Amino acid sequence: MLNRRVLITTIAALSFFAHCGNVTIMKPAHAQEGAAKPAPELPSMKGETVLVAGATGRTGKVVVEMLKAQGVKVKAFSRNIDKAKDEVKGVTWVKADVRDPKTLKNITKGVDRIVFAIGSNSFKDATNTPDLVDNKGVAALVDEAKKTGVKQFVLISSVSVTNPKQGESDFQKAMYRVMTNKLEGENYLRASGLGYTVLRPVGLWDREGGKFPIGIMQGDVEVPGMIARADVAAVAVNALNNPDAKNKTVTIFNVTHPQLEGWKSAFAGIPADK
Repeated sequence: MLNRRVLITTIAALSFFAHCGNVTIMKPAHAQEGAAKPAPELPSMKGETVLVAGATGRTGKVVVEMLKAQGVKVKAFSRNIDKAKDEVKGVTWVKADVRDPKTLKNITKGVDRIVFAIGSNSFKDATNTPDLVDNKGVAALVDEAKKTGVKQFVLISSVSVTNPKQGESDFQKAMYRVMTNKLEGENYLRASGLGYTVLRPVGLWDREGGKFPIGIMQGDVEVPGMIARADVAAVAVNALNNPDAKNKTVTIFNVTHPQLEGWKSAFAGIPADK
């Protein structure tokens, strides 16, 4: 019997690809189909150290591999270092917990850039609350980053944070708390004075990256679609040292137009946050 989660994801994806041509919000995304622009030449990060928060997660693992392929030194933290070392190799592991700011002291020493790929999941672990992870956890790491002059902080957030829908069911109430806390974390980062990029992916699926083009739109756009976690990782790594991505908040999603690499030059056309 087909897994319920897989079924729901598949139906959503098929609906998206079947109907996106008729969805008004997709028109700006399809505008990226024009003549392909060369991707900007980015400065090398080889030899730099990037702190990946959430390195054992499904998106974080891909971020780590992409960084290692560029000759970047990767630092990460976990509550269970032994388990983390088994899951993700070639990383400098530090024992710490984003929910406990005291454990993050000096975590950014020697760190050049940060990717925050942790998300709360209080359904799986009641202690992983949105307040502690998506809000205060982000803020605590931002505070440490400010102390050591981190160059760029990439935060993987979520679409719909500015329009959370609160309903009567326990699930709807829980998602409302997730979204409002994610927005608080975003706002703290934006007000910090650090260089940043906030990524708001739509629904995530565990597909191979690079199979569908990536759409980038400013702000919080409720695109009826999905994006591969590997594609989210690719955008996050690009935003670490892409001057065109600095101080911008964008929604990212997979689209069906043919320019697979068009997203790499799309940041240049997006205005900085005000």
